[in-house]
Amino acid sequence: MKKLSGWSNESRHARGYGAAWDRLRLVILARDHGLCQCPECQGGSKQLKQASEVHHIVGKTEAKARGWTDAQIDDESNLQAINNECHKRITAAEQGRTLKQKMIISADGWAIPAKG
Repeated sequence: MKKLSGWSNESRHARGYGAAWDRLRLVILARDHGLCQCPECQGGSKQLKQASEVHHIVGKTEAKARGWTDAQIDDESNLQAINNECHKRITAAEQGRTLKQKMIISADGWAIPAKG
């Protein structure tokens, strides 16, 4: 059966996101003062957002293709705090996908872009 998403079927632990990652994630969030470090938020074009996730600047797949070790992949210099929505957008772009803009139904029944 063909997998429809770009996401792995492996457990988070099998993908390298176990207890050590949980500790490292907290270190990165503290280092970046809990603020999104994506280029768009840091570039001043958007309001700074609170980060809740940690992003690999060079993704795991790309880093492995470059011959990086697991230690290099999870090195603090390759990690940044990031907001959930920014993380989705960046990851989708890295996978060659685009995200549909979220829409809400207005009081008059018309769909309008969601803010945020």
